Amino acid sequence: MKRKNLRGLAFSVLAMVSFMACEDSKDDEKVGREGELPDGAEMVGDITKNTILSKGNTYTLRGGVHVSNGATLTIEEGVTVKAVTNSKTDYANTAYLLVEPGSKIEAVGSATAPIVFTSNAANPAPQDWGGIILCGKAPINPQGGKAPSEMGTGVEYGGNEPGDNSGILKYVRVEFTGKKQSDSKEHNGFTFEGVGSGTTLEYLAVYKGADDGIEFFGGTANIKYAFVNGAQDDLFDWTYGWAGNGQYLVGIQGDDVADRGIEADNNGDNNGLSPLSSPTLSNVTLVGSREAKTNDNPDAATDADKGKTIGLKLRAGTGGKLYNFVVYGFNNGVDIQHDITVGNALDGKLVFANSDLYGPKPFKSSLATLVQDAFFKTSVTVSADDKPSYMNGYVGTTATGAINPSTLGAFFSGGNFKGAVETGKDWISEGTWARR
Repeated sequence: MKRKNLRGLAFSVLAMVSFMACEDSKDDEKVGREGELPDGAEMVGDITKNTILSKGNTYTLRGGVHVSNGATLTIEEGVTVKAVTNSKTDYANTAYLLVEPGSKIEAVGSATAPIVFTSNAANPAPQDWGGIILCGKAPINPQGGKAPSEMGTGVEYGGNEPGDNSGILKYVRVEFTGKKQSDSKEHNGFTFEGVGSGTTLEYLAVYKGADDGIEFFGGTANIKYAFVNGAQDDLFDWTYGWAGNGQYLVGIQGDDVADRGIEADNNGDNNGLSPLSSPTLSNVTLVGSREAKTNDNPDAATDADKGKTIGLKLRAGTGGKLYNFVVYGFNNGVDIQHDITVGNALDGKLVFANSDLYGPKPFKSSLATLVQDAFFKTSVTVSADDKPSYMNGYVGTTATGAINPSTLGAFFSGGNFKGAVETGKDWISEGTWARR
């Protein structure tokens, strides 16, 4: 059970002690702004009042910290937050940051002064801490339209507010995430649960997480410019009726443990529930590994688990419109599972178009020609070659057969090419916001 009063009291006491220490060291000078935490302060328990983490400072995150009670957590550029690590089986004290429905985070870094959440370990590694979770009031498709958060005990998300606003995450990087919250649930780098389209998600980076890089549980949130490097499960994942947009997404598997470039579900318990998972994505580059081991428990992965990576795993009734993709380097290209998913491909609710799919095994499962033709609807290059000639790592695009994404909706920028990063315009390498 979530003990909000005690958690909030603990946070308030620690904050008070930190403020007193700061004031003493400055000969009783005033701390600048209301709610501003001094450099070196520890965050623990619930944040129930507006709080500021100041530019360039370093803070500590201990255990599960919830932004609740309608509060806003403001994080300024150049802030570093170090999560306290503990035993992998000590689930009760896993460090994570969760924003509850009705509360907000305003975390705005810059390319040269990003906001970084990382591990406090001397030798950091995946599973050192949990990750960042935003919970909102936008529609999701489990029965009743609401669901308990995977990570926040006592927190429920979902609702009927597609434009709900959970704040801003911009130029934010998380590192060494993916610690378990229970025997069966692991944290992602970023988890968006019922997050609405009023939320701004731009320039997000995930480095070496043990589970998924970025996952959407329903909602209508949009995302632009995201880089996932070395997630040991899926690079990007969605379920529960995510209906947002995404553009300029890059995912790279590591050669240690990895699974899929994208795993997409509608609802695993009932594939036909609505709202349907139906994101529109454009300009996505997925770079796989043929050396990585694939195992739900990365600590148990062996050489016997090699050779199973998948570029796109589309299942459990998902829809979606996927354009201007470049997918290469995986053991398997596309895997479509379950009857409703196949039906969505035949009905035009699930489309992979204007894209390039490279690799020795384009399809993991045997798809009927009819399904292949319906799914690969327009201008898709399917090649057994290892990679496109125009690609250098994650950098490279081609205009051949591309669609102008500005025709897909107001969210999308122009750029009539397949792939996410143009040669000579490497937005990932600008500044220090993304770790490569």
